[in-house]
Amino acid sequence: MTGVVVLQAVVTEWTETALINVLGFALLAGITATIVAFGYRAASARVAPVGVGVFAGLAVVAGWLNAVGLGHATIIDGTPLAHHATAAYFLSAVAISAGTAEGGRRIGDRFARDAFDIDRLAAAGEGASLVRSARRPTPVELPERVDDIDGYPAADAATKRDLAGRTVLVPQYRDVSALRSRLARRLERDYDIDHVSITVGDDEGIDRLAVGRRRTGLGSTLPDGTAATAIRANPSPTASAGDPIEVWTVEDEGDSSQLVSTGTLRAATGDVATITVDADAVDGFEFEPDSRYRLTTRSEPPDDGYGFVSVLRAADETVCSVTVADGDPVDNEFVGWLSGTVLVAVHDDDVIPFPDENETVQDGDQLFVMGIPTELEPLSANKGNQAADRIEN
Repeated sequence: MTGVVVLQAVVTEWTETALINVLGFALLAGITATIVAFGYRAASARVAPVGVGVFAGLAVVAGWLNAVGLGHATIIDGTPLAHHATAAYFLSAVAISAGTAEGGRRIGDRFARDAFDIDRLAAAGEGASLVRSARRPTPVELPERVDDIDGYPAADAATKRDLAGRTVLVPQYRDVSALRSRLARRLERDYDIDHVSITVGDDEGIDRLAVGRRRTGLGSTLPDGTAATAIRANPSPTASAGDPIEVWTVEDEGDSSQLVSTGTLRAATGDVATITVDADAVDGFEFEPDSRYRLTTRSEPPDDGYGFVSVLRAADETVCSVTVADGDPVDNEFVGWLSGTVLVAVHDDDVIPFPDENETVQDGDQLFVMGIPTELEPLSANKGNQAADRIEN
């Protein structure tokens, strides 16, 4: 009976000592994590990651336990290292210390924000998205006047008024090229603009901002002397946009089919087809509103013009026409030195498709240049009284 009493006293004393030590380790880990989080926030103005505080707190606790265990080969009251009580003691110390270290990290961060007047950014919203994507947003002030891009349809006046003089936040950038691309993406996304041209000054301020929309509709793609019209017809199942077609009247009893016109199929939905025909056929009322027609596909030499126009309309590039005048910066320059891609050069009524890069641009030459707005802007800016004209493609 006496042995049982002695054993209970020993266990109670061992447990009390272990609990006190574990609480001491937890307090030590919490204080360490608090100091680390405070210093991290003070040095970087950012919250310390969760792993930093826990690692710092557990490092101190683990170092202490290793030093005591290796130095004495026992823990509390001669308990050997290879014992289940020692394992429970170590696990308890580590688990509780990890929890208090996380609490100390939050407390230290809160103290640092109060001490250095650092506002915490909300986890959602535009500012938070910019910070997460590029660490820190940069404010950029837009000019008071927003221009139109030559060669593109003008953006809405309300959109340009909304942009004029506005200060926007863009992800952090390293050079002017990154500023231009990131600001352009931001404006295109937030203001539903298709094209943005930005000129950045020497002080990295925005000197000029021009915006434009993507050209839509069929009008800009119709050659001269043609028109588009919708008719009720049954196109060939194998016909596709751009195929040359013949328009025939549907046979009635006792009547024969008549050729109405020839043209190009542009689109077909059900029994309604949009075709491009000679403008005289539309002006002369050759097509009856209530009549049905039959379309047949006819053979013609291969023509990639329609495919080129379709690709050009879907791309960011456009084509502008520039007439070179005496004294222009591009006068006497090589074609290869111009920004953009020169598709056609007209020199003394001679049409030169895809001129060589060493071809010299001379006074009076007309150039058809393809490129994005930033490439075409220097060419159109060279003209004092003549803006670049968009090819109706």
